[in-house]
Amino acid sequence: MNLEQALLEIGNAHGNELPIAAIEVLKTNWSEFYPELERTIDQFIALENSLSDEQNAVLFFGTLLLAELKYTPALSKCLQLFSCSDTYLTPIEGVFGDALTELTPSLFYNVADGSTQSLSDYIADGHQAMYCKASAIEAVFAQYEFGTIDKAELTEHVTRWLAAFLAIPSAINSFLISALADSCITYQLDDFKAQFIELCDKNLFDEDRFKEAEVKAWDKEYTFKLIESGTIETEFNLVDTLKSWANDDAEDEALDDSSNEDFDGFDSLMGEGGLLSNILYDEKTILDNSVPVSSLPTTGRNEPCPCGSGKKYKKCCLQ
Repeated sequence: MNLEQALLEIGNAHGNELPIAAIEVLKTNWSEFYPELERTIDQFIALENSLSDEQNAVLFFGTLLLAELKYTPALSKCLQLFSCSDTYLTPIEGVFGDALTELTPSLFYNVADGSTQSLSDYIADGHQAMYCKASAIEAVFAQYEFGTIDKAELTEHVTRWLAAFLAIPSAINSFLISALADSCITYQLDDFKAQFIELCDKNLFDEDRFKEAEVKAWDKEYTFKLIESGTIETEFNLVDTLKSWANDDAEDEALDDSSNEDFDGFDSLMGEGGLLSNILYDEKTILDNSVPVSSLPTTGRNEPCPCGSGKKYKKCCLQ
């Protein structure tokens, strides 16, 4: 398979279909492929909705390969790509889906390969990315976890970011303040404890991302660092990661099918002639055991999680 055939196969991939052989061709012919990827990135940056479905697929696989190959020359272009609005139903979310929140921390970490200042500048910049800025914050904290930077340098970055987020109140900056507080607690940057707790009285936190009560508790006992937990993969493998996702989706579908079978079984018990068909409840029993409609889940498994994480419900709070 040559590069042209590989690009055609990737462009025609559907659903959970994983073009493994084509991805290997991209890696083998990287010096020839990367200029094509860069042109696709530039086209997206210039006009976000201008790519065809085939180009979107090439953008998805090609960009994530940057993480696997630790292709540092692409860092600047990568940060430009992820400087647009990235909330649900935006063009960039349409291309990357769950990867926008789940894989960009590993992408930034590996492509930066120790270039902390570039990530810090991206975070402090005034562009409209929200989830990707949070991913970059995680990438810098992971550099600290790995030993690339020391606590003094990390503290300087956090001070700069917090000042930038507080300068212009907005929903995006509230989300980022909350994300930053979460990381500061996880990595025991206790010098910022008083400052974050003081902010609790100013309604600056995104309660869906990280609650004020969690900030005030400042509890480090049950937190897991990013590399330690596998949230950031220092040796990223695109095919293995996407295979794992496909397996997770298959398990979710099997679970759905099993749940439907259980529901059908309940119907058969309660239906005419069923073992439980003659059980009657009085009005008081029904009221005592009722669940308020407002407390029932209304979010679909594949819809954005209501907690605000940016992940799909099935990959977040449903678990």
